[in-house]
Amino acid sequence: MSYLNQQFTKVLRGKKAPKGFHYMPNGRLMKDTDHVERFGRASRFISLDMSTSDINHNGEQRKLTIVGDAGAYFSIQIFDNSNNYYNFETGAFVSNITGIKNIELKSNSISYNINFPAHSGVSLKNYTINIISEIVGNIQTFHTRLIESRNLDNSININKSTGSNSNLLKKVLYQDSAKSLHLSCVAPSLYRSINDTVDGAVSSSNRVVLDNDLFLSRIAVGDLVTGTGVAASDHRLVSVLNPDGDNTKEIQLDNADSISDGVTLTFTPAFNGMTPHKTDSNTGRATITTSSGASFSSGFSITVTAPTSRSLFVRRLPDINDLTFYKEINTNSSSVLEDEDTSVNSLFFRWSVNNIAGLTSGMVLDPSRSFANKTVVPSFISSYRTTINTKEIVETDFNTTVTNTTFLDKTTDAVDAGANPITAVDRNGLVTAQAGNIIFNNQQLLSFASENNVAIYGYGAQAIKSLTGATVSLSNLNIEQTQVSTTVTSGVSSSTTVPLTELGGISVGSIVRGPGIDSSAANPTVVKKNAPSGAGNVLLSAAQTIENGQTLFFDGGCSTLTITGTITVENMPISDTTLYFDVERFLQAR
Repeated sequence: MSYLNQQFTKVLRGKKAPKGFHYMPNGRLMKDTDHVERFGRASRFISLDMSTSDINHNGEQRKLTIVGDAGAYFSIQIFDNSNNYYNFETGAFVSNITGIKNIELKSNSISYNINFPAHSGVSLKNYTINIISEIVGNIQTFHTRLIESRNLDNSININKSTGSNSNLLKKVLYQDSAKSLHLSCVAPSLYRSINDTVDGAVSSSNRVVLDNDLFLSRIAVGDLVTGTGVAASDHRLVSVLNPDGDNTKEIQLDNADSISDGVTLTFTPAFNGMTPHKTDSNTGRATITTSSGASFSSGFSITVTAPTSRSLFVRRLPDINDLTFYKEINTNSSSVLEDEDTSVNSLFFRWSVNNIAGLTSGMVLDPSRSFANKTVVPSFISSYRTTINTKEIVETDFNTTVTNTTFLDKTTDAVDAGANPITAVDRNGLVTAQAGNIIFNNQQLLSFASENNVAIYGYGAQAIKSLTGATVSLSNLNIEQTQVSTTVTSGVSSSTTVPLTELGGISVGSIVRGPGIDSSAANPTVVKKNAPSGAGNVLLSAAQTIENGQTLFFDGGCSTLTITGTITVENMPISDTTLYFDVERFLQAR
């Protein structure tokens, strides 16, 4: 009978039934409890439609929608972790317990706009939303069937789960204080200085032999060389590594010097002192204030300043693959892979580390000189494969052919947890802590064991998402250079040596223009400068006659430049986050 699935009729032809009774289709009264005992209750189903992302720190209005069968009944109660309850009439949180109860779903959905206030504190705030399915008369409302969503540590993620097997459906929304997305710069391999010792005295020569292998010590072309015996007034640079191809400990300088045996030299790479840079300097970085879980697009501007003695050159515009996020790990011990040859210099592919969360194949091993003589770089995380070589012999009446074939035998994952459990997940279910093993494409030295704060760099949108949970894209990228100019401090006549007020920002190869510069053939270039910065002389490629006080302009490099663009982010991480442009990929410092 159709009336069994309908609500009780409490009013018939204007006449109200007594309390606890209802009208049957024939107009007769029947006791509610007798009806339920005899015919049971009619079922209705509801579900919740509401975003569970973090609430904006400035507060926001968010829609809560109950979807389901017409005639269903439900109640809603919303409260924060300070025991303030949402008043649906006033649209504000109050100290007394309140909510809405036994609401009938008249159609297939009903919506409420919930007003969440601004977060004025610094601690994490949360809001519990309880949806209760109710029994009213002969109607029993149920939540849709529970479909669990579990985090990788097997804990239940209630916000990603749907439905409920009880009369209570619970969600917890979070609201944090304002978060900052910083955009900065990093030069992973060309920032940290390193020392090495002269192996054999040098007399009026530009060739120097050192104690350590250049491949492991990370000395690079363009390094500034300082130390006893190196002319302090000159900007002495490494110009060639292993100049004759027969000694991996020998370097060539751009000018000759006399240096005693055993002298310690300092090699300062091209980007040392650049700002902004990683954790060393925030000067010039871009900061966007936002909320955890937010999605947005924002313009940004990063002012990059060259080291005092250097000039910056733009090789190309950056792109998303030059943007990186890094996490630091601690190495424990090495482990031997199947068929791995560790007999030479005790080198190993696989390493046990304290935290593999977010790490994936292709991420780059820290190339910093902090780990010189311990790691082989460039290296990246990679799976390990073993192969089988076979020979096939084919004999004919006239000849015999032998074909060598290589088959893939086994593959070991680039990143694996082994027997280590997940030890921490954040409130979004992102794994944040789990010990495990990683494999590099190159074997690393045994001395790499027990190293702390080893950076692993993830480049591009996919790697950044794996490490942070955020989806990031870039657009409208541009670089604007600041013109380098300085003043002649004393007039010169037919001379290649020109005295200037400031040498900072000028580099070898810069093109010179300005009043007095003879450009009839071609503008002269800087051949040498006699000091890293401050007042000094430059040596030009052609003699010039220039009056005192004239302003000269130097093209091809600059002291400062500005990187601008638009960044689009989906799902801002739950903590302040810094993304870095790897300047080594698109800038050059001389």
